[in-house]
Amino acid sequence: MRRALVLALLLAVPGLAQSAPAAKRGSASPRAAAADTSARVFVSLISGRDEAGRDLNQMSINVTNYGFVGNNFASRTPSMEYPVGTGHEHLVRGGLWVGALSADANGAFIGVSTGARDGSTNQTATSVTEYSPEGDRMLVQSSLPNNRRFSPNAVSERDVVGHFDDLLAKRGQDQNEDHRPLGITVRQENYSWSFADYQHMVFFHYVITNTGAPLRNVYVGLYNELASGPKNAFSQWPPPGAWFSKKQIGWVDSLNLFTERYCQSLPIPASCQYSITPEVVGLKLLGVRPGSINNVLDKQVTMQAWDYAPGNADRDEDVELYGLMSSGTKTVLNPLPADLSPRDGDPAELLAVGPFAQVNPGDSIEVDFAYIGSANEIDLIKRARTAQRAYDLNYIVPVPPPSPRLKMVARDNAMDFYWDESPEFFEDPTSPNPRDFEGYRIYAGENRDDLRLVAQFDLTAFPHDTTGFNTGLAPVRLATPEVIDGVTYHYKYSLGSLKNGFKYFASVTAYDLGTTEIEALESGRGQNEVMVVPAPRAGERNQGVVVFPNPYRVEARWDHGEGVRDHYLWFANLPSQCTIRIYTLAGDLVYEADFNGATYNGSNARGIYNPANDLPATLSGASFGWDLVTRRGQAAATGLYMWSVEDKSGGKTQVGKVLIVKSDREGLQ
Repeated sequence: MRRALVLALLLAVPGLAQSAPAAKRGSASPRAAAADTSARVFVSLISGRDEAGRDLNQMSINVTNYGFVGNNFASRTPSMEYPVGTGHEHLVRGGLWVGALSADANGAFIGVSTGARDGSTNQTATSVTEYSPEGDRMLVQSSLPNNRRFSPNAVSERDVVGHFDDLLAKRGQDQNEDHRPLGITVRQENYSWSFADYQHMVFFHYVITNTGAPLRNVYVGLYNELASGPKNAFSQWPPPGAWFSKKQIGWVDSLNLFTERYCQSLPIPASCQYSITPEVVGLKLLGVRPGSINNVLDKQVTMQAWDYAPGNADRDEDVELYGLMSSGTKTVLNPLPADLSPRDGDPAELLAVGPFAQVNPGDSIEVDFAYIGSANEIDLIKRARTAQRAYDLNYIVPVPPPSPRLKMVARDNAMDFYWDESPEFFEDPTSPNPRDFEGYRIYAGENRDDLRLVAQFDLTAFPHDTTGFNTGLAPVRLATPEVIDGVTYHYKYSLGSLKNGFKYFASVTAYDLGTTEIEALESGRGQNEVMVVPAPRAGERNQGVVVFPNPYRVEARWDHGEGVRDHYLWFANLPSQCTIRIYTLAGDLVYEADFNGATYNGSNARGIYNPANDLPATLSGASFGWDLVTRRGQAAATGLYMWSVEDKSGGKTQVGKVLIVKSDREGLQ
């Protein structure tokens, strides 16, 4: 009876017709509803990760073409990892909510289409969303002119675009009522950049189009279960329930910013142990079109938080969800109530905005959010304001030249950097001097997150003689450009005195001159960062095949402390194509592999290169890593082994011995 009364009252509220909003970069014209017979393939991508596994952005979010955000901790791939490479996760699940007053053949109703609600980590994201994909893929495009996915229509360095709708009357898993479609299609655009503060945020731009009956009093929101913690500290995944009771949440009303960080226990901050996962993350509402979130007579912002409870009777029907979205109130978080506090609570949250008084068939509305990360609250506030400026400027932001195309060559105790000159011709439309390229910076390091500047070269002629080292580009420019794998490279820099068999990380960036108003901007290292393992190339050494370290001990420096399947040893000075075999002293074949130096990338040994998580690998073309796992999938035992390498081109076979010495850490997984 109570729900029926609420429904009757809400449907009685009159709405005013509105015209379609003005177009902006990334907006979509009205789209026809997808036919039920169209291709509907559920797709998810990592927001800032390219096809080679390279992370452009410091915030790595799983985005989908079905209204779900994150991966529900279904796998160890990033759900919302920040900073990239740390294993610090911050989001279990999120999803788009759209609520409205509508009507269909069965009469008037209040409907809310949801991409996610409270639910357990063992649920698949595709089973809980009420949205369905339109099409069978997500569009990826880039504003970087030297990127193979370059498009003049791109907004950011990596746009990910998906389409979905709520047209199918399906019921999400563990939901109390069937989904009643509103008749909407959604274009979701995600924007990522790799430089300055922008590398710490991912934007969500939603264009929601009505393809059915007129909709009145429309509200749009993002549901989230933000939950920070150290993923790599857990041997099993998903993590146990204790993970979810360590959420310290907050709200910055002036910025429409919801915040969350890890906190071990009460009291705050004395018992939080922030150092376990020190970062702070936030979800910010940026704006709407048509209308304004700064005019309370036009739009109301709602922030609701509640104690996680799947199937809760107060939130299991659309009329109740709509009541949450349209309340225009904000949960009091200062002080935190017990059921939303670390240790005793397990909060989920909703950030919503509306109403859009009337959305007629063919009309569209737009709502933008940003997920933001930082090392502390002060920088989070600063970056929230940066995100707001980007939105206010229609995402036309000052940008540095792109990082150049980079080719790394691994050599004996060294690596060579080759890069092209494409950044020198880039034009920034926001700069008074559009072609404002200044120079290149070369980075290298033994850790992915600790690249250090090893060299810098920049222009010297006016006005380029006030920034950088004023070295000119001549010291690294090739007299004759070199073509490698079909790409022309104009510069070369060599870095020596490196250790063979060890991983190094490398990148070359470009930076601009800057202005009196804007500091010099540098491109993101993530655009071309790679992992390199120095080792002799073919012909660099003539002593034949070698195995190192020999003897191999589990405490070898490059894999010290890793799990058993992350260990490896190296075969070096290999023929370009050969067969490697390893035997026991009794002559039993332990391991066999075919090697092709032109294509080998180390992916057979997880400790060298895991394509799911690691940067692209550059090897010498004459080295091979064995992960000390036998052909039967067992860890090789301590002992002396024989090896042979058969050259496929001439049939010559080289042989030798290797001693493997394990320790009490052998059982680590």
